[in-house]
Amino acid sequence: MNVLLQYTPLGLLAVLLGVLLRRRAYTTSPWFFVYAIFGVIAGLARFVAHSYATRYYATYWVTEAGYDLLGILVMYEVLRAVLGNLARAWWARLVFPTILLAGAGMGWARTDVVPARFSGIEFYIVVGEIAVRFVQVFVFAGLVTLVPLLGLRWRQYPFGVATGFGLYATVMLLTTTKFSDFGTRFKLLWGWTSIVAYSLAVLIWIWFFSVPQEIETLNTERSAPSPGDLKQYKDALRRMR
Repeated sequence: MNVLLQYTPLGLLAVLLGVLLRRRAYTTSPWFFVYAIFGVIAGLARFVAHSYATRYYATYWVTEAGYDLLGILVMYEVLRAVLGNLARAWWARLVFPTILLAGAGMGWARTDVVPARFSGIEFYIVVGEIAVRFVQVFVFAGLVTLVPLLGLRWRQYPFGVATGFGLYATVMLLTTTKFSDFGTRFKLLWGWTSIVAYSLAVLIWIWFFSVPQEIETLNTERSAPSPGDLKQYKDALRRMR
C-alpha cells in the first residue's frame, strides 16, 4: 500500500485540528479536541516508525489502546452535550453505562472476528476496539432517533462527532466480519476500506465544525410557562419514557 495514501487521514486530521482551534472547540468539545491532537501525534509516530518493524509494532498497539480510551470519553461527552440539563436526572445517568456494558458484551461476543495470532494484551485491545465501535454505533443510532423526536437541530457539533464515528464504526464492524470470513485475501481491501471510511469521518467532522455553532442559553428572565406550555412539556417527557 502506498505510504502517502496510507497516511492521508493524518493530513486530514491536521486540517481538522486547525478548524477546531479556530472554532475554539476545546471549550465546547474538549475530549474530541484531545482526540484530534492524539490522532495527529499517533499518526506522526506511526509514520516515523513505519520503517522499523519492532518500533512500529509497539507504537501501533499503544496508539490503538489510546484510541479505544478516547473513543469512549468522546461518546460520553457527546451524550452529555445532547442531553443537556436532562443529564442530571437519575435515569439519564444510567444511559451511558448501559450503552457501555452493551458494547462490551457485543465486543466480547464477537471475539471470533479477532485473528488467532493475537494473544495477551493485544487480544484485549482488539476486543476493546470492537466494543468501542459498538458503543459509537449505539450512540449514533440513538441520536438519529432523538433528533426528530425532540425537534433538535442536526447541524450541531455533538451530532457531527457522532455521525463521523457512527459511519466509521459501522463500516469497520462490517469489514472486520468480512476479513474473518475471507482471511488474508480480504486484507488489502480491508486496509483501503478503513482508510477511506476514516477519511470520510474526518471530512464530516471538518464540515460540521466549519461553521460556528449556535449555542442555546437558558433565559432566566423568561416569564412562567403557560398551562399550554406545561402540557407540551409533559407530552414530550411522556414520549421519552
